[in-house]
Amino acid sequence: MTNQNQYRAKVFKALADPLRLEILLFLGENEKCVCEIVEQLDIVQPLISRHLKILRESGLIHGRKMGNKRLYKVAERKVLRMISDLNLDFLSRITERIIQEAI
Repeated sequence: MTNQNQYRAKVFKALADPLRLEILLFLGENEKCVCEIVEQLDIVQPLISRHLKILRESGLIHGRKMGNKRLYKVAERKVLRMISDLNLDFLSRITERIIQEAI
């Protein structure tokens, strides 16, 4: 397997978890601290941190330290567009399939 395909697999694996998708969508285009993510998603901090690590290691997010806080943001806006496009494409296919089955 090529390095490029290994990286792609790592990214898709990171995206394959619903909680990690929620984190990415919550971050959106804004930088947020771990405490905001914990509060918004109502998930314990250690679990959020574990998922943030996976997202960071896959290159989907960047983190930086500011004082005693850790801030995260989506690495590239393309990631958010890809998630959105995937949702739209999936929904349109489901709708099309339902219509075809109804005919």
